[in-house]
Amino acid sequence: MTISTTMAAPRPLARPVASPRSGAARHLPSLTGLRWATALLIFGHHIMAVEYFGGRAGDVWGFVFEAGKTGVTLFFILSGFVLAWGYKPAQTAQSFWLHRAARIYPLHVVGLGLALFAAATLVPEIRTDGLAPLGANLLLVSGWNPDWWQAGNPASWSLVCEAFFYLMFPLIIRLVAGRSARVLWAVVVGSLALVALAPQIAAVSPVPMSAASTPLLRLPEFVLGVALALLLAQTSWRPASLRFALPLAVLGYALSEAPALPGTEIRPGLAVTVGGFALLVASLASADAHRSSTFLARPMWQELGRLSFAFYLVHLLVIASVSSAWPDGHPELHWPRAIALAVLAFAISLGLAWVLHRGVEARMQRVLLRFDPDRRGSAAPQPVPAASPAPPAVR
Repeated sequence: MTISTTMAAPRPLARPVASPRSGAARHLPSLTGLRWATALLIFGHHIMAVEYFGGRAGDVWGFVFEAGKTGVTLFFILSGFVLAWGYKPAQTAQSFWLHRAARIYPLHVVGLGLALFAAATLVPEIRTDGLAPLGANLLLVSGWNPDWWQAGNPASWSLVCEAFFYLMFPLIIRLVAGRSARVLWAVVVGSLALVALAPQIAAVSPVPMSAASTPLLRLPEFVLGVALALLLAQTSWRPASLRFALPLAVLGYALSEAPALPGTEIRPGLAVTVGGFALLVASLASADAHRSSTFLARPMWQELGRLSFAFYLVHLLVIASVSSAWPDGHPELHWPRAIALAVLAFAISLGLAWVLHRGVEARMQRVLLRFDPDRRGSAAPQPVPAASPAPPAVR
Protein backbone atom coordinates (compact mmCIF):
# COMPACT_ATOMS: atom_id res chain seq x y z
CA MET A 1 0.00 0.00 0.00
CA THR A 2 1.38 3.38 -1.02
CA ILE A 3 -0.27 6.72 -0.28
CA SER A 4 1.65 9.51 -1.92
CA THR A 5 1.73 13.02 -0.52
CA THR A 6 3.25 16.35 -1.43
CA MET A 7 4.65 19.02 0.79
CA ALA A 8 2.74 21.82 -0.91
CA ALA A 9 -0.65 20.19 -0.73
CA PRO A 10 -0.75 17.21 1.67
CA ARG A 11 -2.95 14.43 0.47
CA PRO A 12 -5.68 13.64 3.01
CA LEU A 13 -6.30 10.25 4.51
CA ALA A 14 -9.89 10.30 3.33
CA ARG A 15 -12.73 12.48 2.24
CA PRO A 16 -14.32 14.82 4.74
CA VAL A 17 -17.22 13.47 6.74
CA ALA A 18 -20.27 15.56 7.36
CA SER A 19 -20.53 15.15 11.09
CA PRO A 20 -23.31 16.42 13.34
CA ARG A 21 -20.84 16.63 16.23
CA SER A 22 -19.69 19.88 17.71
CA GLY A 23 -16.01 20.38 18.46
CA ALA A 24 -16.67 20.00 22.18
CA ALA A 25 -18.25 16.59 21.61
CA ARG A 26 -15.31 15.09 19.73
CA HIS A 27 -13.68 13.76 22.88
CA LEU A 28 -15.04 10.43 24.10
CA PRO A 29 -14.07 10.17 27.77
CA SER A 30 -16.16 7.08 28.41
CA LEU A 31 -14.03 5.13 25.95
CA THR A 32 -10.89 6.17 27.80
CA GLY A 33 -12.46 4.83 30.99
CA LEU A 34 -13.50 1.67 29.17
CA ARG A 35 -9.85 1.03 28.32
CA TRP A 36 -9.08 0.78 32.02
CA ALA A 37 -12.08 -1.43 32.73
CA THR A 38 -10.89 -3.77 30.00
CA ALA A 39 -7.33 -3.75 31.35
CA LEU A 40 -8.73 -4.89 34.72
CA LEU A 41 -10.57 -7.71 32.98
CA ILE A 42 -7.34 -8.85 31.36
CA PHE A 43 -5.51 -8.57 34.68
CA GLY A 44 -8.08 -10.86 36.29
CA HIS A 45 -7.67 -13.35 33.46
CA HIS A 46 -3.92 -13.52 33.92
CA ILE A 47 -4.28 -13.94 37.69
CA MET A 48 -6.40 -16.97 36.80
CA ALA A 49 -3.89 -18.27 34.23
CA VAL A 50 -0.97 -18.06 36.67
CA GLU A 51 -3.19 -19.74 39.30
CA TYR A 52 -2.94 -17.36 42.22
CA PHE A 53 -6.12 -18.96 43.62
CA GLY A 54 -6.44 -22.60 44.55
CA GLY A 55 -9.37 -24.85 45.44
CA ARG A 56 -12.96 -23.64 45.23
CA ALA A 57 -11.87 -20.00 45.04
CA GLY A 58 -9.80 -20.85 41.96
CA ASP A 59 -12.84 -22.43 40.35
CA VAL A 60 -14.93 -19.32 41.02
CA TRP A 61 -12.22 -16.97 39.79
CA GLY A 62 -11.83 -19.07 36.65
CA PHE A 63 -15.58 -19.04 36.02
CA VAL A 64 -15.57 -15.24 36.09
CA PHE A 65 -12.33 -14.55 34.23
CA GLU A 66 -11.84 -17.47 31.83
CA ALA A 67 -13.32 -15.34 29.04
CA GLY A 68 -11.26 -12.33 30.12
CA LYS A 69 -8.94 -12.89 27.16
CA THR A 70 -11.71 -11.42 25.00
CA GLY A 71 -10.59 -8.07 26.34
CA VAL A 72 -8.16 -8.08 23.43
CA THR A 73 -11.17 -8.01 21.09
CA LEU A 74 -12.61 -5.01 22.88
CA PHE A 75 -9.33 -3.16 22.55
CA PHE A 76 -9.12 -3.85 18.81
CA ILE A 77 -12.67 -2.54 18.32
CA LEU A 78 -11.86 0.52 20.43
CA SER A 79 -8.77 1.19 18.35
CA GLY A 80 -10.69 1.25 15.06
CA PHE A 81 -13.54 3.27 16.52
CA VAL A 82 -11.37 5.99 18.08
CA LEU A 83 -9.15 6.40 15.04
CA ALA A 84 -12.13 6.71 12.68
CA TRP A 85 -13.95 9.08 15.03
CA GLY A 86 -10.98 11.40 15.40
CA TYR A 87 -9.28 11.24 12.01
CA LYS A 88 -8.49 14.50 10.21
CA PRO A 89 -9.07 14.49 6.44
CA ALA A 90 -6.15 16.86 5.86
CA GLN A 91 -3.63 14.71 7.73
CA THR A 92 -1.16 12.91 5.49
CA ALA A 93 -0.53 9.21 5.80
CA GLN A 94 3.06 9.87 6.85
CA SER A 95 1.89 12.09 9.68
CA PHE A 96 -0.66 9.51 10.79
CA TRP A 97 1.92 6.73 10.90
CA LEU A 98 4.33 8.92 12.86
CA HIS A 99 1.62 9.67 15.44
CA ARG A 100 0.87 5.97 15.81
CA ALA A 101 4.54 5.00 16.07
CA ALA A 102 5.12 7.72 18.67
CA ARG A 103 2.16 6.35 20.60
CA ILE A 104 3.23 2.72 20.89
CA TYR A 105 6.84 2.12 19.88
CA PRO A 106 8.84 3.71 22.73
CA LEU A 107 6.90 1.77 25.36
CA HIS A 108 7.13 -1.36 23.23
CA VAL A 109 10.92 -1.14 23.28
CA VAL A 110 10.96 -0.60 27.04
CA GLY A 111 8.49 -3.45 27.57
CA LEU A 112 10.69 -5.74 25.50
CA GLY A 113 13.69 -4.79 27.63
CA LEU A 114 11.76 -5.54 30.83
CA ALA A 115 10.63 -8.89 29.40
CA LEU A 116 14.22 -9.85 28.55
CA PHE A 117 15.29 -8.96 32.08
CA ALA A 118 12.43 -10.98 33.60
CA ALA A 119 13.25 -13.95 31.35
CA ALA A 120 16.89 -13.85 32.44
CA THR A 121 16.01 -13.74 36.13
CA LEU A 122 12.60 -14.63 37.58
CA VAL A 123 10.54 -15.89 34.64
CA PRO A 124 12.73 -18.11 32.44
CA GLU A 125 9.69 -19.71 30.80
CA ILE A 126 9.15 -16.59 28.66
CA ARG A 127 12.69 -16.67 27.28
CA THR A 128 12.92 -16.30 23.51
CA ASP A 129 15.28 -18.71 21.78
CA GLY A 130 17.03 -17.21 18.78
CA LEU A 131 17.71 -13.75 17.41
CA ALA A 132 15.26 -14.06 14.52
CA PRO A 133 12.04 -14.18 16.62
CA LEU A 134 13.44 -11.56 18.97
CA GLY A 135 14.26 -9.23 16.09
CA ALA A 136 10.84 -9.87 14.57
CA ASN A 137 9.23 -8.88 17.85
CA LEU A 138 11.31 -5.73 18.06
CA LEU A 139 10.08 -4.79 14.57
CA LEU A 140 6.49 -5.76 15.42
CA VAL A 141 6.15 -8.48 12.80
CA SER A 142 6.56 -11.60 14.97
CA GLY A 143 2.84 -12.43 15.05
CA TRP A 144 2.85 -13.27 11.35
CA ASN A 145 4.68 -16.47 12.31
CA PRO A 146 2.39 -18.47 14.63
CA ASP A 147 5.42 -20.05 16.29
CA TRP A 148 6.73 -16.61 17.27
CA TRP A 149 3.49 -15.04 18.39
CA GLN A 150 4.71 -14.42 21.95
CA ALA A 151 8.39 -13.88 21.24
CA GLY A 152 10.06 -11.16 23.30
CA ASN A 153 7.44 -9.55 25.51
CA PRO A 154 4.47 -11.95 25.59
CA ALA A 155 2.14 -8.94 25.65
CA SER A 156 3.33 -7.48 22.38
CA TRP A 157 1.67 -9.93 20.00
CA SER A 158 -1.28 -7.55 20.13
CA LEU A 159 0.99 -4.66 19.16
CA VAL A 160 1.94 -6.62 16.05
CA CYS A 161 -1.76 -6.66 15.17
CA GLU A 162 -2.12 -2.97 15.96
CA ALA A 163 0.91 -2.09 13.81
CA PHE A 164 -0.76 -3.85 10.87
CA PHE A 165 -4.05 -2.06 11.57
CA TYR A 166 -2.27 1.29 11.62
CA LEU A 167 -0.52 0.49 8.36
CA MET A 168 -3.86 -0.32 6.74
CA PHE A 169 -5.92 2.49 8.27
CA PRO A 170 -5.25 5.16 5.60
CA LEU A 171 -6.48 2.73 2.95
CA ILE A 172 -9.45 1.52 5.00
CA ILE A 173 -10.66 5.01 5.85
CA ARG A 174 -10.30 6.07 2.21
CA LEU A 175 -12.51 3.17 1.15
CA VAL A 176 -15.31 3.62 3.68
CA ALA A 177 -15.47 7.28 4.77
CA GLY A 178 -18.37 9.12 3.21
CA ARG A 179 -20.14 5.94 2.15
CA SER A 180 -23.86 5.43 2.61
CA ALA A 181 -25.33 3.86 5.70
CA ARG A 182 -26.21 0.79 3.60
CA VAL A 183 -22.56 0.27 2.64
CA LEU A 184 -21.37 0.79 6.21
CA TRP A 185 -23.88 -1.70 7.56
CA ALA A 186 -22.69 -4.18 4.94
CA VAL A 187 -19.16 -3.68 6.28
CA VAL A 188 -20.44 -4.34 9.82
CA VAL A 189 -22.19 -7.57 8.80
CA GLY A 190 -19.22 -8.72 6.72
CA SER A 191 -16.82 -8.05 9.58
CA LEU A 192 -18.91 -10.10 12.01
CA ALA A 193 -19.12 -12.94 9.50
CA LEU A 194 -15.34 -12.94 9.09
CA VAL A 195 -14.91 -13.05 12.87
CA ALA A 196 -16.96 -16.25 13.01
CA LEU A 197 -15.12 -17.72 10.01
CA ALA A 198 -11.58 -16.82 11.17
CA PRO A 199 -10.87 -20.16 12.93
CA GLN A 200 -12.04 -22.05 9.84
CA ILE A 201 -9.90 -19.88 7.57
CA ALA A 202 -6.88 -20.54 9.77
CA ALA A 203 -7.58 -24.29 9.75
CA VAL A 204 -7.69 -24.60 5.93
CA SER A 205 -5.09 -21.97 5.04
CA PRO A 206 -2.07 -23.32 3.13
CA VAL A 207 -0.02 -20.67 4.92
CA PRO A 208 0.33 -21.17 8.70
CA MET A 209 -2.12 -18.86 10.44
CA SER A 210 -3.65 -18.48 13.88
CA ALA A 211 -7.15 -17.15 14.41
CA ALA A 212 -5.97 -15.76 17.75
CA SER A 213 -2.82 -13.90 16.73
CA THR A 214 -2.42 -13.54 12.96
CA PRO A 215 -3.01 -9.82 12.29
CA LEU A 216 -4.94 -10.40 9.06
CA LEU A 217 -7.51 -12.57 10.86
CA ARG A 218 -7.96 -10.00 13.64
CA LEU A 219 -8.40 -7.11 11.18
CA PRO A 220 -12.24 -7.48 10.96
CA GLU A 221 -12.55 -6.46 14.61
CA PHE A 222 -10.69 -3.23 13.89
CA VAL A 223 -12.69 -2.59 10.70
CA LEU A 224 -15.92 -3.11 12.64
CA GLY A 225 -14.91 -0.32 15.02
CA VAL A 226 -14.14 1.96 12.06
CA ALA A 227 -17.51 1.29 10.43
CA LEU A 228 -19.52 1.90 13.61
CA ALA A 229 -17.71 5.17 14.28
CA LEU A 230 -18.55 6.39 10.78
CA LEU A 231 -22.17 5.30 11.15
CA LEU A 232 -22.43 7.30 14.36
CA ALA A 233 -20.67 10.33 12.86
CA GLN A 234 -22.16 10.41 9.36
CA THR A 235 -25.73 9.22 9.83
CA SER A 236 -28.66 9.65 12.16
CA TRP A 237 -28.06 6.23 13.69
CA ARG A 238 -28.34 6.12 17.45
CA PRO A 239 -27.14 2.87 19.05
CA ALA A 240 -29.09 1.15 21.78
CA SER A 241 -28.87 2.63 25.24
CA LEU A 242 -26.49 1.25 27.82
CA ARG A 243 -29.39 -0.52 29.52
CA PHE A 244 -29.52 -2.82 26.50
CA ALA A 245 -25.91 -2.66 25.26
CA LEU A 246 -24.29 -3.65 28.56
CA PRO A 247 -26.30 -6.87 29.08
CA LEU A 248 -25.65 -7.81 25.45
CA ALA A 249 -21.91 -7.28 25.98
CA VAL A 250 -22.07 -9.50 29.08
CA LEU A 251 -23.91 -12.15 27.06
CA GLY A 252 -21.23 -11.95 24.37
CA TYR A 253 -18.57 -12.33 27.04
CA ALA A 254 -20.29 -15.48 28.30
CA LEU A 255 -20.64 -16.95 24.80
CA SER A 256 -17.04 -16.38 23.75
CA GLU A 257 -16.16 -20.00 24.57
CA ALA A 258 -19.21 -21.43 22.79
CA PRO A 259 -18.32 -24.48 20.65
CA ALA A 260 -17.89 -24.36 16.89
CA LEU A 261 -20.57 -25.61 14.50
CA PRO A 262 -20.41 -29.41 14.25
CA GLY A 263 -17.80 -30.62 11.80
CA THR A 264 -16.31 -27.15 11.31
CA GLU A 265 -14.20 -24.54 13.04
CA ILE A 266 -16.85 -21.85 12.50
CA ARG A 267 -17.57 -20.03 15.80
CA PRO A 268 -20.86 -18.06 15.76
CA GLY A 269 -20.36 -17.36 19.47
CA LEU A 270 -17.36 -15.19 18.61
CA ALA A 271 -19.55 -13.05 16.35
CA VAL A 272 -21.96 -12.54 19.25
CA THR A 273 -19.04 -11.57 21.49
CA VAL A 274 -17.62 -9.07 19.02
CA GLY A 275 -21.05 -7.69 18.17
CA GLY A 276 -21.94 -7.17 21.83
CA PHE A 277 -18.63 -5.45 22.56
CA ALA A 278 -18.97 -3.25 19.47
CA LEU A 279 -22.46 -2.15 20.47
CA LEU A 280 -21.19 -1.28 23.96
CA VAL A 281 -18.43 0.91 22.47
CA ALA A 282 -20.90 2.67 20.17
CA SER A 283 -23.40 3.18 22.99
CA LEU A 284 -20.79 4.77 25.26
CA ALA A 285 -19.55 6.98 22.42
CA SER A 286 -23.09 8.08 21.63
CA ALA A 287 -23.66 9.01 25.27
CA ASP A 288 -20.51 11.16 25.22
CA ALA A 289 -21.37 12.72 21.87
CA HIS A 290 -24.80 13.73 23.15
CA ARG A 291 -23.36 14.92 26.47
CA SER A 292 -24.92 12.17 28.57
CA SER A 293 -22.49 11.44 31.39
CA THR A 294 -21.41 7.90 32.22
CA PHE A 295 -19.41 6.86 35.27
CA LEU A 296 -16.50 5.91 32.98
CA ALA A 297 -16.08 9.60 32.13
CA ARG A 298 -15.19 10.51 35.72
CA PRO A 299 -11.70 11.96 36.32
CA MET A 300 -10.33 8.91 38.14
CA TRP A 301 -11.28 6.60 35.27
CA GLN A 302 -9.75 9.05 32.80
CA GLU A 303 -6.41 9.05 34.58
CA LEU A 304 -6.42 5.27 34.90
CA GLY A 305 -7.41 4.93 31.25
CA ARG A 306 -4.36 6.93 30.25
CA LEU A 307 -2.23 4.44 32.18
CA SER A 308 -3.87 1.40 30.59
CA PHE A 309 -1.35 0.92 27.77
CA ALA A 310 1.67 0.94 30.07
CA PHE A 311 -0.26 -1.20 32.58
CA TYR A 312 -1.05 -3.89 30.07
CA LEU A 313 2.52 -4.03 28.78
CA VAL A 314 3.94 -4.80 32.22
CA HIS A 315 1.21 -6.47 34.26
CA LEU A 316 1.75 -10.03 33.00
CA LEU A 317 5.49 -9.71 33.63
CA VAL A 318 4.72 -8.54 37.18
CA ILE A 319 2.14 -11.26 37.82
CA ALA A 320 4.59 -13.97 36.71
CA SER A 321 7.52 -12.42 38.59
CA VAL A 322 5.58 -12.15 41.85
CA SER A 323 4.47 -15.78 41.60
CA SER A 324 7.98 -17.03 40.75
CA ALA A 325 8.71 -17.54 44.46
CA TRP A 326 6.44 -20.65 44.40
CA PRO A 327 7.39 -23.96 42.80
CA ASP A 328 6.58 -23.92 39.07
CA GLY A 329 5.30 -20.33 39.47
CA HIS A 330 1.70 -21.27 40.34
CA PRO A 331 0.90 -20.33 43.98
CA GLU A 332 -2.64 -21.87 44.16
CA LEU A 333 -3.25 -20.22 47.54
CA HIS A 334 -6.23 -20.11 49.86
CA TRP A 335 -8.35 -17.11 48.89
CA PRO A 336 -7.25 -14.57 51.57
CA ARG A 337 -3.56 -15.04 50.72
CA ALA A 338 -4.33 -15.16 47.01
CA ILE A 339 -6.16 -11.83 47.22
CA ALA A 340 -3.24 -10.29 49.09
CA LEU A 341 -0.81 -11.55 46.43
CA ALA A 342 -3.04 -10.27 43.63
CA VAL A 343 -3.27 -6.85 45.30
CA LEU A 344 0.52 -6.77 45.53
CA ALA A 345 0.91 -7.61 41.83
CA PHE A 346 -1.71 -5.00 40.95
CA ALA A 347 -0.03 -2.29 43.01
CA ILE A 348 3.38 -2.98 41.47
CA SER A 349 1.90 -3.03 37.97
CA LEU A 350 0.05 0.23 38.52
CA GLY A 351 3.05 1.98 40.03
CA LEU A 352 5.32 0.82 37.21
CA ALA A 353 2.70 1.87 34.65
CA TRP A 354 2.56 5.37 36.14
CA VAL A 355 6.34 5.71 35.93
CA LEU A 356 6.46 4.45 32.35
CA HIS A 357 3.54 6.60 31.24
CA ARG A 358 5.03 9.78 32.64
CA GLY A 359 8.68 9.05 32.02
CA VAL A 360 8.57 7.28 28.64
CA GLU A 361 5.20 7.25 26.89
CA ALA A 362 4.17 10.90 27.21
CA ARG A 363 7.69 12.30 27.01
CA MET A 364 8.79 10.34 23.94
CA GLN A 365 5.52 11.08 22.20
CA ARG A 366 6.21 14.80 22.51
CA VAL A 367 9.77 14.35 21.24
CA LEU A 368 8.86 12.25 18.22
CA LEU A 369 5.95 14.43 17.15
CA ARG A 370 8.37 17.29 16.57
CA PHE A 371 9.18 15.48 13.34
CA ASP A 372 5.55 15.51 12.16
CA PRO A 373 5.70 16.36 8.41
CA ASP A 374 2.33 18.08 8.63
CA ARG A 375 3.78 20.78 10.90
CA ARG A 376 4.83 22.62 7.78
CA GLY A 377 1.23 22.97 6.79
CA SER A 378 -0.21 23.84 10.18
CA ALA A 379 1.01 26.09 12.95
CA ALA A 380 -0.50 23.93 15.68
CA PRO A 381 -1.22 20.35 14.56
CA GLN A 382 -3.26 18.20 16.90
CA PRO A 383 -2.43 14.50 17.39
CA VAL A 384 -4.84 11.79 16.38
CA PRO A 385 -6.74 10.67 19.52
CA ALA A 386 -4.96 7.77 21.16
CA ALA A 387 -6.26 4.29 20.77
CA SER A 388 -4.65 1.82 23.10
CA PRO A 389 -3.48 -1.49 21.80
CA ALA A 390 -5.02 -4.57 23.18
CA PRO A 391 -3.77 -6.49 26.16
CA PRO A 392 -2.31 -9.93 25.51
CA ALA A 393 -3.86 -13.32 25.81
CA VAL A 394 -2.11 -15.67 28.17
CA ARG A 395 1.04 -17.46 27.26
